Amino acid sequence: MGEVDVHICRARGLEDYRACVELQKEVWSFSNTEDIVPQPLFLIGNDYGGSVLLAEEPGSGVIGFAFAMLGRKPDGALIWWSHMTGVSRNHQGCGIGFHLKLAQREDALEHGISEIWWTFDPLQAVNADFNLRKLGAIVCEYEENIYGVSSSPLHHGMPTDRLVAEWHLESERVKNLSSGEAPVIQPDFDRLLRVIEIHDQQPGPPNLELEESPILLEIPSDFLSLQKTDPQLARAWQREVRAACHHYFDRGYAMTNFMMVDTPNRQALYLMEKSKR
Repeated sequence: MGEVDVHICRARGLEDYRACVELQKEVWSFSNTEDIVPQPLFLIGNDYGGSVLLAEEPGSGVIGFAFAMLGRKPDGALIWWSHMTGVSRNHQGCGIGFHLKLAQREDALEHGISEIWWTFDPLQAVNADFNLRKLGAIVCEYEENIYGVSSSPLHHGMPTDRLVAEWHLESERVKNLSSGEAPVIQPDFDRLLRVIEIHDQQPGPPNLELEESPILLEIPSDFLSLQKTDPQLARAWQREVRAACHHYFDRGYAMTNFMMVDTPNRQALYLMEKSKR
């Protein structure tokens, strides 16, 4: 699907916050109301230090939103915590999420915020590609079951393990990616050592003895399908990736990029380097 004509702006009042609540129900299909960010929290976030941005299409109204709250890093520095970015199912794949994040970056910088953090599922290749390769975020932290078991059918009852993305808004890489000027650098992945070896689609135990940098951590290229067709294998992947991430993050590695490779088979790979944080 090609890009659509959208207008991005700050939320203006209760009607806009209600639209964000309804979009959550559509995008994530939550069945428990406790999983849904309520209208008052959008208001508080938008008016007291954070941001609620809307993507509006002429004739269609609100088709996407990005919600960030004010937060602090462990060292006390202020950041925005981007809790949700959602786009209507009929408009996904049109670049709206990317435009929302770019607008969120500009909004944060205008308010004196230089970093935005958020979480994402480590096994969702599309999200990893968007967050690391396209936006330029890095990852140094893995959280186990951070949100508990969700009522969204997209999560298939699995623990909500998440990576914590750090978006350093004024880094050269992020500035270049945001302006479309970043060079395309494709590492020679054939010569890089891999944390997990795969045999007949089964992930082996992670190699926890590597000292080289960079190294590669592979994940399934289509984890959503795997969750539907083989839940036991999906949980095995979560277990092995969890162990690998904890170990290498503790040893000072960071995820700095992501690659999707089509030959000889489709592969999805995190690039992990000795920390560039």
